[in-house]
Amino acid sequence: MSSATRIAPKESDKGTCLDVPRFRRLKYFYGQMLSAQDMQTEQDYFREKMKLHNRCLHGYGVICGLLVEPIPSPKECDTEEEEQEEKLRHALDELREQKNKPGAPADIDAQVTNAQQQLDNFYKEHCKEEPRSKVRVDYGIALDCKGNELIVRHPIPVDLLQCLSADDYKRVQQGAETLYVSVCYCQRPVDPVRPVLSDSCSGTSECAYGKIADCVRVEVTVDPPDCDERCETCCECCEHECLLLAKICEFHPGHPVREWQIHNEVRRPLTRYVPTTITGVSWRQGHVYTQEEAKEIMGTDHDDDEDDRDDAQGLEIRFSRPVLTSTIRRGVVETWVVEGGGARGEIYHKRGDLRLPDTEYTDRIFYRDASGETLEPGDRVLIIVRADFILDRCCRPVDGENVGGRVPQLREYAEDDELSEPEHCCVPPAGYKPWTSGNGWPGGTFESWFYIRERERDRDRDRDRDRDSDRDRDRDRDRDRDHGQGGREGIR
Repeated sequence: MSSATRIAPKESDKGTCLDVPRFRRLKYFYGQMLSAQDMQTEQDYFREKMKLHNRCLHGYGVICGLLVEPIPSPKECDTEEEEQEEKLRHALDELREQKNKPGAPADIDAQVTNAQQQLDNFYKEHCKEEPRSKVRVDYGIALDCKGNELIVRHPIPVDLLQCLSADDYKRVQQGAETLYVSVCYCQRPVDPVRPVLSDSCSGTSECAYGKIADCVRVEVTVDPPDCDERCETCCECCEHECLLLAKICEFHPGHPVREWQIHNEVRRPLTRYVPTTITGVSWRQGHVYTQEEAKEIMGTDHDDDEDDRDDAQGLEIRFSRPVLTSTIRRGVVETWVVEGGGARGEIYHKRGDLRLPDTEYTDRIFYRDASGETLEPGDRVLIIVRADFILDRCCRPVDGENVGGRVPQLREYAEDDELSEPEHCCVPPAGYKPWTSGNGWPGGTFESWFYIRERERDRDRDRDRDRDSDRDRDRDRDRDRDHGQGGREGIR
């Protein structure tokens, strides 16, 4: 009987029983006879204590490393064969893209099969074997949801097709293009030895393993692991013990996996609870917009144009997970304007309306300018979201700190030239993109702003005024210097 036996819930305890082992340890006394089972009981006591400590105090997830990275396929053909291979691959990719678009030809499946057959024949004729699609799991440390420590000391090469189950392999051959890479805890017996004495109760094999090594294995699946909907990792049992590391999109057997296909952001960082964050906004942090662009971004309400007022959405703020719509009340989102044009510029509140769906949860907020006021050149528009008041499904506040001002502009609102990378800190502290709000603790205040472009003639006037002021200052300084020298000559 192991010390890690589960507590069986009584009829009156249903709904209140903890998924925690019953702990028993040895009580030593002089003359005690100890068996192998006693030693196992002693180990189980400390192992289960450690696992309980891990998941209840730290949670589970990736502690460091374990990034999934591509491995380029080795080149086995000469230049002419490489060009032919690239043409066949390109033709197959185009047909697959066409297959996923509406209005595809009726015989598109046959065309894809024919193109794949041509590529297979090319490998048989020119190369030793078809290239394998491989990735690498970098070294690192993690905890799974049971509290087991996952330690990878050396990078692990992963042949994606070879790690698939038979059913998933068939699905990939039939066109499944998304794979999920996970790491799982396992045990491996090592160091076989020959027993000195045989067990009196059962037969003993010629040799037995003397130790057990904690190991990991990599799991690749077509279906994503079940999303962990638990609000508390300590007192509830988890369903999927493997820890998800990455999602691979647009996967095609034999094709090298590119860096852009690997999404490491789907992993869970080490935490008891993953807070909801702000993943994107409809404006660009610190950018300079024209007055007309600002009207469009804020959805400024104009009484003279009823159609524009109905179509305008306003500022959009998007979350990583749905939040309770009832917690998004008046005052949670506000816009303020800092007037430009001098040291005496005023600060005033710009009235707006929240636009929310008639549902219990929502993953985005729209805030539309209802003041009808036109922003003036040089103004700064300050957007504030009080994330402490916005609660998610587990009644936890949104982690809203706009760390580094790096919450990105949503792609559907951005121009191609606006998606340039920053000069410093291109990658978040976790080591993979994308940037979101949050510092790891629920709550906080999200702040962002943009500016209104100054008129060219105003800039020219200010520049001329500054130039005249500098010229007058230089003239006064020269006059004072001349007067000072004349006074000293008179004294002599």
